[in-house]
Amino acid sequence: MMLTPNEAPALPLWIGGRAYLTMAPVFRDIQNAAGEVLRKVPLCGADEVATAVDNARLALPTWSAADVETRRGCLKSVADSLDRYAGHFAKLLVEETGCDQGVAQAEVAATIACLRQMPAPHGQPRLVAGLSDNVAPLLAPAALAASALAAGAVVVLKPSPLAPSCALALAELFTRAGVPDGACNLVQGDEAVLKALAEHPGVDLLAFAGAAELAEKIQSLIGARTLVALAPAAVTGTLQAALQD
Repeated sequence: MMLTPNEAPALPLWIGGRAYLTMAPVFRDIQNAAGEVLRKVPLCGADEVATAVDNARLALPTWSAADVETRRGCLKSVADSLDRYAGHFAKLLVEETGCDQGVAQAEVAATIACLRQMPAPHGQPRLVAGLSDNVAPLLAPAALAASALAAGAVVVLKPSPLAPSCALALAELFTRAGVPDGACNLVQGDEAVLKALAEHPGVDLLAFAGAAELAEKIQSLIGARTLVALAPAAVTGTLQAALQD
């Protein structure tokens, strides 16, 4: 984490295989149910998106050429790490969404199962922008990232600024598992980041996993750009099919 001028801990981005520090003009407070400020999220913009996309496109040739066993092995390694750190991820979910411990543990377990059962078809070498809300802030970005990476695509994740910590930790786990630096990136932000991702010519596919009403709002923000909108549980088949086209 980095520190803002008032010394509150702030989350970094994840770009090029490492934590990427940026001093955004605005930070959003992340509070627990008691109103305590736990951390801050930088609300970034087009510059950070451009850096993430550049790094992703540099990683694309290497990752798209990886064989099926390499891709599956990376996903299994992430699943194993999630299993090992299940308590940490469950704590983040409870802190940032207010859900109870049982619900948090169930989401962690569902994410581990998703990663372990993920097929690894051969898809087109593309860059996917994976957007998610705070309804399933671990399962949704995991399903988006894993579906893209398993098919040989690369990804830039944009989690909800209301519950961003699980997705950030997940991006780090993908890098530790052996995906090339830049194959899995994460940018923090809100509407400015959504628009920048939609307008960047290096982004081949925009996919959103979350509530239908938010998907409609995102579509209105990005204009004519097509958004593949999915429930978290329906990500894998639909997104991987889109990567075959």
